[in-house]
This record gives sequence, structure tokens and C-alpha cells, in this order.
Amino acid sequence: MFHIGVVAPRLPGAAELLRRVDEAGAALGPGQEQPELSLVWQPLDGRWDAWQRNDPETVRTQLALACVRLRQAGAHFFVCPDDTAYAPLDAGDADLALPGLHVADVVAAAAQRQGFARVGVLGTRWTLGWQRYADELEPMGLTAVPLPLWDQTTLHSIIFDELARGRASLTSRDTVLSLIEDLRRAGCQAVVVGCPELGALVTPASSPLPLLDATQLLADAAVAVAVGEAPLPSWHGGPPARSLADPEVRSAG
Repeated sequence: MFHIGVVAPRLPGAAELLRRVDEAGAALGPGQEQPELSLVWQPLDGRWDAWQRNDPETVRTQLALACVRLRQAGAHFFVCPDDTAYAPLDAGDADLALPGLHVADVVAAAAQRQGFARVGVLGTRWTLGWQRYADELEPMGLTAVPLPLWDQTTLHSIIFDELARGRASLTSRDTVLSLIEDLRRAGCQAVVVGCPELGALVTPASSPLPLLDATQLLADAAVAVAVGEAPLPSWHGGPPARSLADPEVRSAG
């Protein structure tokens, strides 16, 4: 059994991930041991200006510190529920203290598994301006369809000005559903919901397209790794898994 680490730049998204992990663990069945989980809240509010001035390394340094703390807590790998955080994480070459599940890898695998050849992507402006989804999907023969720039700006404002502050208006819900409808008309077969807070506005029942819910997919993937149904991730390296499983190494931090 492997110990899950969670890097949490924003607590609402982390709370949603924890809820999904709990459900995925319970779905393993009675008598099945549940995986351990540790969380480090590394708030990035006030630090996104570094990303805006093209200094993602400053943001990455903070996220890397969270990985160190998770390793000290005994985690074997990490996940991050905040889609935006993967852009600065991808900006550096140095290994992190732990290997991680990459959201784009997990989503691309799910899209291929479910037979979606053309998918739209919803998320913050930083996520939508980042090419990792396209880079992961293309080798599989799949296509990631971006929103137009003006729609990216609109969605970014909804996420940060409303959802991140605990507000979800009917107007914003209608706007997001309209964006998904536009993606459907552009030939998309599904849409990636990259931001956990977007679940307050769009559900499988209301969406014009099937949802590739990044939070749910990460939770399912994390539990699968923890119980040995999937291999440990290798993205951004980290110490070998066997050394992390050694209590003496963990206590040395």
C-alpha cells in the first residue's frame, strides 16, 4: 500500500479531491484497506503575479517545497487538484522530492480509453494557454480544442472572481454551458473540466458534452496507484519508491 500525497494550492479544490479519494477508496469494497493520505496546503494567492511576469520558477519553488514536506510525512507520490499549478511544475527540469501523477497524462489516458478523439478543455487562462493537454493527446491520435482567447478570459474571470470566492451565479452557469455547446458544435466529443470549482456550475446531467472530470480522474488514479492496481508514477522523478518505503529513510526526511 502506497501513501498518497496531495499538493494543495487552493483548499476548495483540495477538499473536493479528498472527497473523491474517499469515495474511490470506499468503492474498493468491504475489508479493503484504505490508502493513507497526507496533504500540504501551499497557498499561491499573491504569488500568481510571478507567473504573469513570466517567472513560473518562483511558483514552482513553492510547490516543490510542498513535495519535500509530503515526502517527510511518508508519501510515496503526489497529486495536485489545481490544474493551473501544473504549468509552473512543468516549467522546471529539476526532479521534485516525489514523483507525481500528471493531470494531462491521466486525462489523456481516460479520453483514449473512452474513445473520445476530439476534446475541448475548460480551465484558467494559464491552463488553456499551456500546451500539455495537446502534447499528451496528439501522440494518441487525439486532438485538444482550445477556447477562443476572449472565451478564455471570460472563463478565467468566472473561476477566480466567483468560484474561487465561493460564489456560483446562474449567469456564469449559463455562460459555461454555452462554452461547452460551442465546443460541441466545433466537433468535440467530450470536454475536460480542469478546474475543481467548475463542478459547481456544470454537471454530467447539464453538460452538452460528456465530462472528463480531472478531479475525479486524479482521485481514481491515485487510489489505483496506492493499492497497487497501477504503477507508481515517474513524472518529475523523485527518490526510488523502495527507498521511500523504508521507514528509516522516511524518518530521515
